[in-house]
Amino acid sequence: MELKLGVMPSHGGAGPATVARFVRLLEELGCESVWAVEHIVVPDDYDSSYPYDSSGRMSLGADDDVPDPLHWLTFAAAHTTTLKLGTAMLILPEHNPVDLAKRLATVDVLSGGRLLAGIGVGWLREEYDALGVPFAERGARADEYLEAMRALWTRAPARYDGRFVSFGPVHSRPRPVRGTVPIVVGGHSLAAVRRAARLGDGWYPLGVRGEEFARLRRALREECAAVGRDPDDVEVTARAPRDRGELELLRSLGVARVVIRADPDDLVGVRDKVRRYQREVLGV
Repeated sequence: MELKLGVMPSHGGAGPATVARFVRLLEELGCESVWAVEHIVVPDDYDSSYPYDSSGRMSLGADDDVPDPLHWLTFAAAHTTTLKLGTAMLILPEHNPVDLAKRLATVDVLSGGRLLAGIGVGWLREEYDALGVPFAERGARADEYLEAMRALWTRAPARYDGRFVSFGPVHSRPRPVRGTVPIVVGGHSLAAVRRAARLGDGWYPLGVRGEEFARLRRALREECAAVGRDPDDVEVTARAPRDRGELELLRSLGVARVVIRADPDDLVGVRDKVRRYQREVLGV
């Protein structure tokens, strides 16, 4: 199986002309997807620990632009024709699910069905506090929000009655091109694995590598079996392997897509990095 290659911009501060050139170049190079991150605000200081770096600190700082990912991807869609458009990750509990379902469906329709809605529950309590959203039970809230959005996309009229969201009967249009927006569940916890097995179309554990990734992949297969689902129906995305050996491990675990990071301000560097990665690691 040929692995699909996604690219995540190393920052979101590039201007419109640069973004347009960046996404057109990715498409020209045969990349399958581009992935935009979300942080609605970045606190000046925080006690929360960033889970993807041993320092506990994320690389984003006060001077870094972090555009709204759906607006960014809508702009990217207008400058491409085949490139898939992913979010990595929308912090789902920070959004109203009724409003978000409409926004996601709209981007999906305008892009011709190219949206991949990566969602997570986040780790930054201070960001939740700034939005006035409870940090506790954010996992349970995310599960309900996913179910509610699916209802809005697939039922007419739609109804939902849960602990955190209730509505109906209501109608929400436009509908996603393929009946639903593919949901890629982000996260490296067992709760995220269970969420992917029950409610996701994909799973993307971001910074996890090696044996930890293999352990979580086995857990995903077990969770899928427990709910009567074919684990191959959950498309797995991984952080790009550093070499052929790591690549073969990911292949053996059924990974469908790998994602590298690239600087949209350095288009020569993007071209060189993608081509070198395709040649030296992917072997294409």
